Amino acid sequence: MNTPVLDVKKAWVSRELKHDRQLFRAQFSPDGRFIAAGGQDKLVHVWELDGEKKKTFNSHKTWVSSLVFHPKAKRLFTADYLGVIHCWNHEAGGGPQWTIPTADQDNVRALIVTPDGRFLISGGDDATVKVWNTDNGKPVASLEGHKECIFSLAISPDGKHLVSGDLYGSVRQWGIGSWKFERELDAKILHTRLDNFIADVGGVRSLAFNKDSKLLAVGGMKEAKSNAFCPGKPTVLIFDWATGKQKTELRIKGKSDGPFNAMCFLEDGTLTGHTEILHSDSELTFWETDAPEPLHSIKNGSAYDLSLHPDGRQLLVTTYVSGGSSGNGARKRHREQYTPNSTNLKIFSLFSKPAAKKAGC
Repeated sequence: MNTPVLDVKKAWVSRELKHDRQLFRAQFSPDGRFIAAGGQDKLVHVWELDGEKKKTFNSHKTWVSSLVFHPKAKRLFTADYLGVIHCWNHEAGGGPQWTIPTADQDNVRALIVTPDGRFLISGGDDATVKVWNTDNGKPVASLEGHKECIFSLAISPDGKHLVSGDLYGSVRQWGIGSWKFERELDAKILHTRLDNFIADVGGVRSLAFNKDSKLLAVGGMKEAKSNAFCPGKPTVLIFDWATGKQKTELRIKGKSDGPFNAMCFLEDGTLTGHTEILHSDSELTFWETDAPEPLHSIKNGSAYDLSLHPDGRQLLVTTYVSGGSSGNGARKRHREQYTPNSTNLKIFSLFSKPAAKKAGC
């Protein structure tokens, strides 16, 4: 079967998986056969894409905050808001293979695995990057230096460098294996704390390398207007990896006012990212990174995660669906009834939609 020509301007929703609770994270498996997702129902859900058979894993005691597949073995790593990490065999099912009970003092916000599969890396609210052995969950290293919670992690395609991004807009670079601090990149424009704020807003919510490691995309938002629902200007900064200097600041087309929570580069060098917005349309955006204006933009509900299929032609978007409630969850007419928010796992095909077959001969 011929591989379709990549064309983001022709992207369309080719498949949807619906879930009745809000999911924060969802990823394709490295072999493209599965989708794993987790969120508010404390469960880990794994769909087999051929036929949509589903397994459910139940050991987390609170919301699932992050997850990542092992690049080679049949392992899925999931983390939660109490700092627990579980390792599962996502094909066989059953209970956790091993557990890290205190990977963080609070929320583990990001997980990533090195390309060789040896190390699981976590970051979260205690502002320390931690390295674990993927075979048994034993600690390998703790990388200190961040001053606030860590939102995002990325590894350079050559497997030599780790970057971590925090609430204050600091991006720190570390050596893989040596685990030594190498340098800091300045993305402080993505952090806001005005005199009338009671909390810091923003931070480096997403990180992505292009395939030759020449560019690093840093996503979030700038110029937050308040710390109530935290509206601001969605922003992506493009850094030259060799020099560590910012090259471009990317913008959006629409009215979204939340951060870029997830980004990835496509094989042709196009960058894609997704924003969030309260009770309205957000957008899936595509850029050629040397120009600030989007190449293409698609209206969509708020999303918290993206995942590119191994074929490079399918993009999984974890799309929030409002249950019709706001604030404390009460509805205007039936205040005793609480309808939780739900999720559509949308798969966007990044090529022209095939022509419909004509009836008859």
